[in-house]
Amino acid sequence: MPVGRAILLIGLLWGCGETAAPGGTLAVSVTGRLERGSLVVVQARSGTEPLPDTSVTWSAQPSDGVEFPSPGRALLVRATRVNLTATASGATGSLGFDVAVPPTIVFDMLRDGNRDIYRAALDGGDLTRLTTDPADDVRPTAANSTVVFVSYRDGRGALYAVPLAGGSDQRLVVTAGDESDPALSPDGRRLAYVESSSGVPKLWLADADGGNAARATSGSGFPSSIEVGPTWAPAGDRVAFVATAYGNAGLFQLLTGAGAISPLTADSTPDVEPAWSTDGGRIAFASERNGATNVYLLQVASGSVSQLSTGPGTDGEPAWLGDGRLVYVNWIDGVPRLCWLDPAAPDSVHAIDVGPGAAAHPKGVL
Repeated sequence: MPVGRAILLIGLLWGCGETAAPGGTLAVSVTGRLERGSLVVVQARSGTEPLPDTSVTWSAQPSDGVEFPSPGRALLVRATRVNLTATASGATGSLGFDVAVPPTIVFDMLRDGNRDIYRAALDGGDLTRLTTDPADDVRPTAANSTVVFVSYRDGRGALYAVPLAGGSDQRLVVTAGDESDPALSPDGRRLAYVESSSGVPKLWLADADGGNAARATSGSGFPSSIEVGPTWAPAGDRVAFVATAYGNAGLFQLLTGAGAISPLTADSTPDVEPAWSTDGGRIAFASERNGATNVYLLQVASGSVSQLSTGPGTDGEPAWLGDGRLVYVNWIDGVPRLCWLDPAAPDSVHAIDVGPGAAAHPKGVL
């Protein structure tokens, strides 16, 4: 991501603004993500001195746009223009800012006995069901206003596409074996997926509409080595995936132009479910390197690996958002929930409430 664009995103998402009432009576500041569903820190100051949170009374316009659950905290309820006012000892100050809609994710969810593809905002709002077939629809990927997913309505795994805005779905690739694990390139023009006509899952590449489909890894590994879980680098020139070419599940990368394949990790502990960051520098993946299954980060250039999530429970199925956050699944006592975290502050985990049902396989919308 270009530096200027990164700074712009920080300015938009991590607002820290302030203004003073006439005469400089009170200055008001807000720190946090200025998006719907975010709990932000609000503070009033008289001169250079911050006032105790319990001494300040807060109000907002519109009144239903913000809630104040505790002193010094504001919950941004609606995506709208907001004006906050602080009052203390007869003095006032105010601050106006725009509350944005959070990023969009897609995922599959088992609800009322059927697993379908859904779309929602990161705070769980704007939930929309995209598929309704009685068969299971799973593992979505989204780019360029299109969602590609796996459906079992044909008696085996088959790839379908549906508009992100909703509408009719259509069959894509038609091959002899099961199709699974679709991954759209960031520009929405190419599709990586897994096909098993040989009896063993192997990595294939195709156009986004399923045309020009061909195996991508001929000559790699051995006939029975498994290849799954593709994910694209943001430039669209490389695909990372999981393979057992060395006997154990590890991460590999394919240069899509040259066809060259090289290992990314070669540890004795299986590494699975890779997700390439939108800045190109990192790959998130799931592993049980420390005994429990958690999300880890691979620095692509150096090969160094660090643990990102720490539980409780089991963490997996990571996916990146365009602003650098990660969405993933956390299982506690076998019950899944969608969560997100910022790798810059991984100890702060945010649950995504999408209502009743078992949600899985989240993806950010590219």
